[in-house]
Amino acid sequence: MNRHHKDPDKAMSEHFDMTSGQGFVLDPQTMADAEAPVLVMDTNGTPLFANKNARSFAEGIRDGLFPEINKLVLRAITTPGGVVELLTFEVQRGTATLELTALPMADNRVLLLPRDVSMDRNLRDALIDSRQRYRDIVEVSSAFAWETDESGNFIFVSPRGALGYKADDLVGRSPLDFLLDTADQDSEIVFRSQKAVRDVPIWLKRANGNAACLAVSSTPVYTRDGRWTGTRGLAHDITEQRRRESEVATARNRDRLMTYIVRTMRDEIDPTLVLKGAADASARALACAGCAIFRRNEETDEIEMVACHGSEDIDPIAKQALNQLGKAEDVFEAEIESYRVLAQRCHYHQAVNGAVIFIFNADHPAPNEGERAIMSEVSDQIGIAIEQAAQHDRIVTLSRTDGLTGLLNRRAFFDELGRRHARLVHDDMPAALMYVDMDNFKLVNDVHGHQTGDQAILALTGILLDNTRSVDLVARLGGDEFVIWLDGADMATASQRARILLDKSASLSSFSGAKDRPLGISVGIAVRDAGSKEPLEQLVLRADQTMYQVKKHGKGSFGIAAPPGSNDPARIEDQETPQ
Repeated sequence: MNRHHKDPDKAMSEHFDMTSGQGFVLDPQTMADAEAPVLVMDTNGTPLFANKNARSFAEGIRDGLFPEINKLVLRAITTPGGVVELLTFEVQRGTATLELTALPMADNRVLLLPRDVSMDRNLRDALIDSRQRYRDIVEVSSAFAWETDESGNFIFVSPRGALGYKADDLVGRSPLDFLLDTADQDSEIVFRSQKAVRDVPIWLKRANGNAACLAVSSTPVYTRDGRWTGTRGLAHDITEQRRRESEVATARNRDRLMTYIVRTMRDEIDPTLVLKGAADASARALACAGCAIFRRNEETDEIEMVACHGSEDIDPIAKQALNQLGKAEDVFEAEIESYRVLAQRCHYHQAVNGAVIFIFNADHPAPNEGERAIMSEVSDQIGIAIEQAAQHDRIVTLSRTDGLTGLLNRRAFFDELGRRHARLVHDDMPAALMYVDMDNFKLVNDVHGHQTGDQAILALTGILLDNTRSVDLVARLGGDEFVIWLDGADMATASQRARILLDKSASLSSFSGAKDRPLGISVGIAVRDAGSKEPLEQLVLRADQTMYQVKKHGKGSFGIAAPPGSNDPARIEDQETPQ
């Protein structure tokens, strides 16, 4: 057959009589005008007829592009009722699929009806791929897919289930059955939503009873006529994320409160006021009814309250808690009367140096982990502050006391003397100032050495302390010079005290450098009468000058200064047996 014949349909019809032979009769014109492709094939797979819609396919068969056609034709001739087969081949834009229906005809001819099913095939494959993709995503996703009906019950849950439940355990049940808080109105909106919502946090109960926070997104389902039939969506477990966010928020809040407390403490210069500031700041930061701080007294080893924030009835509560803490571990927690109390020991270098008592009203919720962490950190900071206060006290003591005797030094004595004198002026009371100087002390050092001289000074220190009251001031001005301030003492009292000191000082002779120059004391006294307007400086000068007059007189005695404004010399009193 000449494939370049001007009229292929006519050429094929000249070799093929569609009305002859056995079998059904085909109208050539009907076949030629058919919209669907129509071909008639011989047993060799050669097209004998092709209508206008099948010409390009017939040309491809003649060119050998579709060798599968030959086998199809042979099978159709031998198969009653014909055969149907799909033929897929490459085209310029991808692949094309033809559905070939081959029907046997008379005279060993075959009617071939090709139909392009490429679009149908591609759509079906795309749908299968889409369904598989959805199934895979649902299976591997940490979220679970769900759908509810008009009543709000689950009608679908992804196969893996959720919250520790199997899918079948959830289907048919309402999401509200699993709510942690039955008053959570957001859940009703999410699971029965008639408009799209996104990432709404909902707290639900797991199968094991634990809480789970889910971020739920949903969209409504409508029929084609616009009727709402339910809701479908995804739920993602964000419990761990919420826990981490809560931990971060708690840590930030703890840092903020600790910064406030520590800054309040550091803003104070006086270490004693630091503890007061710590009690105030801690109570405000933790919403305490009160906060009390106790400090160990290094001299008595007793725990003493040094700062307290709160009402007056807080003090006895704090002391009760301290007593309980002494019998327990480093932390004590209990209800005392109408308060909730948490007490903690304070340490410095692992040694207990105090305690801090946090006192809450009884209706205050129990402290959470974050608040307990703050209280623990506060107690650590207060332990450091207590040690700093103790160091400050030691420095102050060193700066105010004589290193050898422990008595007040010159500066500390005159600082305190100024306050005492001002109070006497206000109270209109008498007082006496006594200067005490050791006789022949230099010879003790020269003969016996400074160690013996120090022992003599300590011996005199003991005599002065043993024969004065605790309210009196005793100081070492330097070397062998001492001074005593007697509160409320008149001339008679001062004279009697001087005689006692002279009598007791006889024991100092054991330190003497020579028998003819015994170690003793000389005392100069200036008395301030009640109502006197004499300046303190003048009083000190009178006592000092009197002591030197006693020295010139012969030592080992005491003298009483003339009244203020008098030019008379001091009255020297020889030592007598004290009454």
